[in-house]
Amino acid sequence: MMRPSRLSASYASLLPALNRLGYRADVREAFVCGSRCVVVVSGAPATRVLNDGSWERDDGMEGPDPTSLLGLYREERVEQAVRHLARRDLKGIACDILIAAGIPVGVILDAVEHDGGLAVSYRRVEGVPEDTVIHDWTARAKAAPALLEEIA
Repeated sequence: MMRPSRLSASYASLLPALNRLGYRADVREAFVCGSRCVVVVSGAPATRVLNDGSWERDDGMEGPDPTSLLGLYREERVEQAVRHLARRDLKGIACDILIAAGIPVGVILDAVEHDGGLAVSYRRVEGVPEDTVIHDWTARAKAAPALLEEIA
């Protein structure tokens, strides 16, 4: 088990905000010289936190502090929502709308248009599958990127 330092604790403080953005994230001990800890985010390259407090992601992205890392993930989440809308990816759109509404979505099982709404089956991060109908989903999907930008 990792004994948290002030530095790793500052990155661990990002976890609730990352979870609100729909990511599953964790801070783990680093086993690489020069790194203090590793921020692991579902579906994203691992991020090494260096001894000076800066970070480097395996895809080459880097930044000076935890705030810039959160900004990167927020920006990527907003771009993802825009792509979902452009591609008319109903599962992605449903996920974006639910996350923007504060629902911690683990996975979207199904999303189909039904009687002018979007019928969605999803599972929260924890729990059993749930069903809902998102009314006025096209307008909500267009508003989702701006709402996601404000999260955290």
